[in-house]
Amino acid sequence: MNPFEKTVIGKPEQWLVEAAAEIGLNFAGLTHEVTDNFVTHCKKQHGNTKIEKARGQLPIVSADIELIPDIVKTPDCVIIGIKKYGQMFNAYLKKGANGAVIYYEEVLNSKKNKSLRSKTMYKKMGTVSNDTFLKIVSNNAHTDISQIKMVVGAGGNPGGEAD
Repeated sequence: MNPFEKTVIGKPEQWLVEAAAEIGLNFAGLTHEVTDNFVTHCKKQHGNTKIEKARGQLPIVSADIELIPDIVKTPDCVIIGIKKYGQMFNAYLKKGANGAVIYYEEVLNSKKNKSLRSKTMYKKMGTVSNDTFLKIVSNNAHTDISQIKMVVGAGGNPGGEAD
């Protein structure tokens, strides 16, 4: 019995597979997926306007979650291979007119689970530079960024040309 529902949103883009390989990670054969637990988490933990404003953030709404396929395909920046509490994550930054969305996915590459599974998402007010993004991602003493790969998107398309 599955404890949650998951929706596959696609395979990783080739630029992501190649960037991960540069630090010894194999993302070939994995898929991006979003779970119903993730959606519930985002709405409950990051969907309250008053609480998020106090954090310097904007609330996550359904429209933000619907942007995930675009976020993982054409982020402005992605940090691959973040280690925290024995787990590995990727973090994506997508800048927009209403702030910047930061989306995390857990890297699962075992016999049972082969996916880049949604973990959390929040939206910062204002602009977030790539340097600030790295500081946000590494702001915990339990976060290891010693072997990460940071890919900055040219024109919102990592590995592509600027518009």
